[in-house]
Amino acid sequence: AVEPDIRSLASDPFGHMVLQKFFDIGSLDQRRKIVVDLLPDLPALSNEMHGCRVVQKAIQHVPPDVQEQIAARLKDSVLACMASIHGNHVIQKCVEQMPVKSISYVVQAVEADAKRIASNMYGCRIVQRLLEHCPHQELDTMLDRIARWIPDLLQDPYGNYVVQHLLDHGRLQDKRLILREVRENIVGLSKHKFSSHVVERALVASGVGEHSSELEAERSELILKIIGEVGDSASPIWQMMDDRFGNFIVQRMVQNARGSERDLLVAQLRSADARLKKTQHGRRILLALQK
Repeated sequence: AVEPDIRSLASDPFGHMVLQKFFDIGSLDQRRKIVVDLLPDLPALSNEMHGCRVVQKAIQHVPPDVQEQIAARLKDSVLACMASIHGNHVIQKCVEQMPVKSISYVVQAVEADAKRIASNMYGCRIVQRLLEHCPHQELDTMLDRIARWIPDLLQDPYGNYVVQHLLDHGRLQDKRLILREVRENIVGLSKHKFSSHVVERALVASGVGEHSSELEAERSELILKIIGEVGDSASPIWQMMDDRFGNFIVQRMVQNARGSERDLLVAQLRSADARLKKTQHGRRILLALQK
């Protein structure tokens, strides 16, 4: 009964929910038929508020051969979708649900304009999904091109999320590059609204996960660089502890430091006890020390 109006239903505020239900409970033949009827308008639907939800549901509930048809139909519209408030969700779903060979054009689109896409409100999400779902060897060129822009992306409102994701899902060489950049610019990055999140993530991610053992030296160098000489008010940590962003990094260090590094950290913070007691940020750090 819905077949004659499938296209209009997909764009309708209520009708799109009916189509989504068909993908949940309909037969395989019904799901195939809906996709076939929607294919001519798939790029437009992907960039509509309601249509994009139907397309995402289709991607989740059709077999690989139908997913391949969807991917092929979206290829020429990938840049428009990546820049769309609605379409970006469709591309993310493709990355999550399809083999990389089906969505290689998404990787190529990022390769061609890595900095712009990685620092775009919607593009950064797609890069994050690629990092989560694609093998590194399929992303080498993309990762190499993003790596060139890490100093800029660190302080970008959206690019910083890509850098954080590299710390979680990137290659060892990417993580080392980020840790070096953070270490060499620790005070400025720690006092910046966006890059401070990267510093915090670097301290945590370098100590856990796939490459933690290989990153042990870099992590230790970063922590020692931040702490500096005990009692030295010019050391990075003294400059960070009073800062509205930097103080959260110091709190994270208190939570995660271990062994001799923690002993040195505690000694440094105790040497600044009087100063810490004078500010709200400092009192938060002292509270973290007591936990």
